[in-house]
Amino acid sequence: MGRRNISDAPWITKDGVIDISKLPLEYNFDAATGSNRQSALESIRVLKLATHYGRLDASVFLMGLLVSLPLEDWEMRSATVDALQYTHSQQCAMLLFSEIRRVKSSNTTRRYIDAILDVLGSFPEKLVRTEFEALAADTCFSYKMRQKFRALAEPEHGHFW
Repeated sequence: MGRRNISDAPWITKDGVIDISKLPLEYNFDAATGSNRQSALESIRVLKLATHYGRLDASVFLMGLLVSLPLEDWEMRSATVDALQYTHSQQCAMLLFSEIRRVKSSNTTRRYIDAILDVLGSFPEKLVRTEFEALAADTCFSYKMRQKFRALAEPEHGHFW
């Protein structure tokens, strides 16, 4: 094999910096769904970075990954939710709210639910306020959880900006 030229990698700029907007993500898609847990978690972090740079393909993949993960794999689910923090879309918000409704709060799931709330708290108010208000009124949740939802529904809470 001969030496590769930097022009063979269009995601590397003339200055030698990686341009995330052009970086191929297929390897990360494969690794995130593979059997090597550490590689999967590392790939999810790369995909989070890609979403931060506006890569819609990474956002769509991460939402699909969340839906496909084993229901009680809290570590992978939490990492995937965290990676969605820059995916401020109605579809992502609804997916995360459906997770809040699906998962029963317990000592085991509390960190996962808190991760979801942290991510949703960073979303624009117009995408989450109505849903937080609905959750705050839903007596299926504990008083403490409804208080969290109520606080997140308040614009002065500071999460929406």
